[in-house]
Amino acid sequence: MKSCSLLALALLLSGSAGYAQSICFENYQEKIVAPSRKAMETAKTDKERDSLRFVPADELKRVVGCAMPDFTAQDIQGSPISKRTLKGKVVVMNFWFIGCKPCLAELPALNDLVDQHKGQEVVFIAFGRDSKQRIVDDFLPKQSFQFQHVADSKGYADTFLASVSGFPLTLVFDQRGVLQYVHSGGYIDERAKTAIYQQVSPVIARLLQ
Repeated sequence: MKSCSLLALALLLSGSAGYAQSICFENYQEKIVAPSRKAMETAKTDKERDSLRFVPADELKRVVGCAMPDFTAQDIQGSPISKRTLKGKVVVMNFWFIGCKPCLAELPALNDLVDQHKGQEVVFIAFGRDSKQRIVDDFLPKQSFQFQHVADSKGYADTFLASVSGFPLTLVFDQRGVLQYVHSGGYIDERAKTAIYQQVSPVIARLLQ
């Protein structure tokens, strides 16, 4: 039988249809993360705590259909990026860091996405958690990653929920800035070379039609 804390969280997360639709980037911490953490604190057994541990990441698909958060950034070339500058284009965002093995393993698949959509109205942005110096001087000279790069991106990881879901995180927004696809995690074996390409390519194709 569920404890009171688990039952309360289950009711909160299942909610009514209207409540579910009200969960977006700006209130995800309040409505998903905070209740999950509170329930973990009051859980009576390790089994209950384990069942709650991954709730925030598992619930991430609830933000599909939500608007892109307002943000402003500069890429490593000094070019500005914002919600306004991205309007009218399909936007693929990838959140990563150099020490993340699944992040690095999927780079060939991410590069294939860029190659496939050259000349089309698709923007690929990589938000790297590492410093600009490390990305520019140490990483990119040795490893191809064809996305537009934003460094020192912890704040953006918080805004776009990568800090909740874990890395890598890939988001696809449509031309109106509405989230159409989200995927967190990845492989470190041969599947990594094609997995994210196979998942994201049909989404981009649909949005470009």
